Amino acid sequence: MNSRTMVILVVVLTGLMLLIYSQTRPTDNQQLTLRFHPKLGELPLVFDQYRYANPGGDGLFKIRDLQLFVSNLTLVGQDNRFVLPDSYHLLRFDLNEGWFDIDITYPADINVAAIELGIGVDPQANGTIKIAGDLDPNGRMAWSWDVGYKFLLLEGAIKIGEEFSPLVYHVGFDENYQVVQIPLDKKALQSSPAKINFSLDFMALFDQKTPFDMAQTSSVKFDRADAAFLAAGFSELLSLCDGSCD
Repeated sequence: MNSRTMVILVVVLTGLMLLIYSQTRPTDNQQLTLRFHPKLGELPLVFDQYRYANPGGDGLFKIRDLQLFVSNLTLVGQDNRFVLPDSYHLLRFDLNEGWFDIDITYPADINVAAIELGIGVDPQANGTIKIAGDLDPNGRMAWSWDVGYKFLLLEGAIKIGEEFSPLVYHVGFDENYQVVQIPLDKKALQSSPAKINFSLDFMALFDQKTPFDMAQTSSVKFDRADAAFLAAGFSELLSLCDGSCD
């Protein structure tokens, strides 16, 4: 075999090895979409319609505006974790889709078994002028630049007979921040791109062991006791969809 033939053979073999490696090596990153579907009890969220029963009293209520902060999204693996950088997300549902998506790119070596997130803004970021993700100290969800953020903004009205009253629920003290962890179905992660559907049941904030009478308490802003009552429902707010979301 002459030297020219040897060179050609080496080049061909090298090319084949590179092709095989590129097709068999694991990808560096994976893609995952988290889709949040709002509802109230068994009913999907529909804005500006008196269709939801007051859990603790008479009347039907409607929602005009609804926004929720979630933060510190973490993909929990069996032996490792991946924390999404600058993970402060303002979920709002006034777009045409009726849901809210968060797209995540994460390392392929994370064998995802659960997702962990905070409802609200963690105390380290709350009350600062830090700008990360959707945090905006000059935005509508800020109490003021030096006080912190509303974790939840829910506004609407309640109707009892022919009488109407506005509803304003703003919740956001450091002690209201809660971290929840939801185990994931690994089958859903096998699709490409993967998508996980979550249900956000905002009725869980009001329909607790002692139901909240929205007619009696139509506004919650700076009252820590009332805010704590509503925030107690944060732990029941999020769940995996049962297949009825899409």
